[in-house]
Amino acid sequence: MSDTSTTAKPAAPVVAQQNNRGAVTSVVLGILGITLAFGFTSPFAWLAGRKAVREIEASDGRQGGRGLAIAGQVLGVIGTVYLVLWLVIGFTAGISDVELTGVFRTALNQAFGPNAIVYALAAIGLNVHFGYTGLLNFGQAGFMAVGAYGLAVSVVTWDLPFWMGVIVALLAPVALAIVLGLPTLRLRADYLAIATIATAEILRLVFGAVETKDVFGGSNGLNGFASTYQDMNPFSERLDLGIVSFSARDLWSMVVGWTLVALCCLLVWALMRSPWGRVLRSIREDEEAVRSLGKNVFAYKMQALVLGGVFGGLAGLFLALKQASVVPSDYSTNMTFLAFTALLIGGAARVLGPVIGAMVLWFLIAGLGDFFDQATSGPSPLMPDWFMDNTQASLVRFIATGLGLMLLMIFRPQGIFGDRREIAIDGR
Repeated sequence: MSDTSTTAKPAAPVVAQQNNRGAVTSVVLGILGITLAFGFTSPFAWLAGRKAVREIEASDGRQGGRGLAIAGQVLGVIGTVYLVLWLVIGFTAGISDVELTGVFRTALNQAFGPNAIVYALAAIGLNVHFGYTGLLNFGQAGFMAVGAYGLAVSVVTWDLPFWMGVIVALLAPVALAIVLGLPTLRLRADYLAIATIATAEILRLVFGAVETKDVFGGSNGLNGFASTYQDMNPFSERLDLGIVSFSARDLWSMVVGWTLVALCCLLVWALMRSPWGRVLRSIREDEEAVRSLGKNVFAYKMQALVLGGVFGGLAGLFLALKQASVVPSDYSTNMTFLAFTALLIGGAARVLGPVIGAMVLWFLIAGLGDFFDQATSGPSPLMPDWFMDNTQASLVRFIATGLGLMLLMIFRPQGIFGDRREIAIDGR
C-alpha cells in the first residue's frame, strides 16, 4: 500500500501596496481645476488619472490608488466641461468687466509680434548649444547684449555706416564665444554655465557703468542708430485683421524678424542633418566615445558655441532695431531664462521647437497679463482688492506661466515636439 502525500505550495509573499503618486496628483489637480484655477488644471488631472490607471494595472498589485485615479479622471472631466463653458460664456457675454475676446486678441498679437521673434532667435541659439550639443549656456543675454551694443556703438559712438555696424554686431558674439570657450569647453559642462552667466552680468554692468558712459551711454543706453532700418519700411498704414492688429513699424519688424527666424531654422535643419550635426548629437550623448573615434571634441564644441552665440547676437541686434534703442537693463539674466523656457516648451533638439515655444510663451504671458489686468480694474472687478490688486496682477502672469511650465515638465518634460532623452543632462 503506497503512501501518497500532497506537498503544499508556499504562500506568495505579501507585498505592501503603495498608492500611485500619479493618482494622488490627479485628484489634487482635479480639485484645483474645479475650485481655484477656473478648470485650467482639469485636462492635466484627466491625463494624470489615465496614466495612473495604466501604471496600477501593470504593477501586478504592487501599487494601489485606482479609486483615486478614477476620481481624478472624473474631476478632470467635470472641470474640463466647466472650463469650456466658462470660455464660451466669457467670449460671448464677457465675465464681469473682463472682455475675453480682447484678451485673446492681445495674446495673439504678442504670439506673432516682434517680442516672440526676439525670444525665438535666442532660443534657436540655445537649441544649438543645449539641445544638439549639450552645452549649458546660462548667459545668452550676454551674446544678445554684445550684438545689440555692437551695432549701437559702431553707428553712434564710432560713427560707422549702418551696414558696418551690422557686421560688427555679428562678429562680437563670435569673439565672446571664443573668449568663453577657450578656458571652459575642455572642462565639465557646469564650468561653462558658471562662466556664461557671470559674463552676461559683467557685460550688463559694464554697459551701464558711469565710467563707460561716453562709449556705451550708461544706464540710459544709446539710440539714434536705427534710422536706416526704419527708412526701409515699405509699410505706411496699420494692418488690422480684426483678431490681430499691428502698427506699420511692428509690421516691418515682423517681416524682417520672421524672415530671419525662417532662415535660421533652415540653416539649423541643414546643419543638423549633415555629418557635422551628427557629430554634435554624438557629443551630447557621449563625448568620450566621439573622442575615441578621433574627433576633436573641443573644436566641435567651440563651433557650436560660436554658432549659437551668433544666433543670440542676431536676437539682440533685432531687439535693438525693433525698439530703436539699447538699454543695459533689457539684457538681464531673466532674458536667458525666458529663452530657455521657450526652448523647453517647444522641445529641445527640434528645429521648430524654439519657435513654437516662443510663440506659446508670449501668448500665455500677454494673455494672462491682460486678463488679470482687466480682472482687477474697473468699477466692479472680477477679483476684489482683498484677493488681488492691480499691482499684483502684473506679476501673477509669471506665476501662472511658471505653474504651467511645472505641469508641462511633470507630464511632458520633452516639450511639445521634443523627445524626453533630449533634455537629460545627467552625466554631461
